[in-house]
Amino acid sequence: MLNSFVEYVKNLVFPYLKIESTSPKIPNGHENDKYLRVLRADNSYWSYLLLGWLIYAITWVLSISIGIIVILVASPLFMWLAIPVVMFAFVKAVVLFVVMRIDYELRWYIITDTSVTVRQGAWTIREITVSYQNIQNVSVSQGPLERYFGFANLKIETAGNAGTGKHGKGSNPNQAILRGIINSQQIRDKILENLRTFRNSGLGDPDDIEPKQSEEANANRIMLLREIEQEAILLHKTVV
Repeated sequence: MLNSFVEYVKNLVFPYLKIESTSPKIPNGHENDKYLRVLRADNSYWSYLLLGWLIYAITWVLSISIGIIVILVASPLFMWLAIPVVMFAFVKAVVLFVVMRIDYELRWYIITDTSVTVRQGAWTIREITVSYQNIQNVSVSQGPLERYFGFANLKIETAGNAGTGKHGKGSNPNQAILRGIINSQQIRDKILENLRTFRNSGLGDPDDIEPKQSEEANANRIMLLREIEQEAILLHKTVV
């Protein structure tokens, strides 16, 4: 029933907000990439979110039940106060479910040869693109509940990651998090492989570059010494 209501809300609201629920378009310039993958959070991540929603809803029900009992004990005349409280709690739980489901469905991850993009959000769409040239660290985190449901979160950090937004709150523009990934280890290894390929492409082997530069420097020094020696010989002949 709730899923049907979510679909109804999406069909009603998405056209007005100009939200695309389909897979995001391939970034410009990446159409012919050797590695291009579009991912979404796994269904196990939705089960994890749903558990949190159920705990929240049960807590609300218990709190309201205790409140109603207290009102009845204090004075049955105030029983009518329970009606708006129950309606508010019900509406809030439904709205939270709808928002949570839409946020889950609009979460996309795009991995290419040169960058990783995270797109999420409905009312405010947030898209973070991290270029391989700025990546400082790639890590996988998995807490007890994540292990139980079988997914992990993949965090990609860039330079300047110490800042966490204005006044330390909000999303961090220097990191991208791929939440709800079931094959996070493989994806991390692939990103690191792409990262190494990106940084080595067109640069050659550093071990080969340094000897060549050293040989050129030695040759220049030898030529300069020979020129100085010839000038010294000519100067000596002129003086004599």
